[in-house]
Amino acid sequence: MSDLSSQNYDRALQRHTLGGDVDVYDSLRDVYLGRLVNIHTQGLMLVGDVPLEEDRLYELDMHLPNDTSTKVVVRIGVDCLWTRSADQNGKHWTGFTIIDLTPQAAEEIHKLIQLWGQS
Repeated sequence: MSDLSSQNYDRALQRHTLGGDVDVYDSLRDVYLGRLVNIHTQGLMLVGDVPLEEDRLYELDMHLPNDTSTKVVVRIGVDCLWTRSADQNGKHWTGFTIIDLTPQAAEEIHKLIQLWGQS
């Protein structure tokens, strides 16, 4: 791979690994997909039991913690960029780019990063 082509894979934003559990659901099928592994305002990665399809659009519900120890459901539109099997345990890693989110959803993601984000 040339230096020029490898630059295409560099992330513009730092992803933040989370220090807690955030459950993620496919809002259109009402199916549990897995747990959020890392996130920034333009993308995220999940690990879960459900294999997803690359180059497909999904609408995700993320169940985020808030200051009152309850959960806030944040809905975002994403494009599945890639999926990989995670060893022999039946889990799958999936990477997404965020293509649709409200200003309120962006604010909740920023709060999540401040609350649980690790660099």
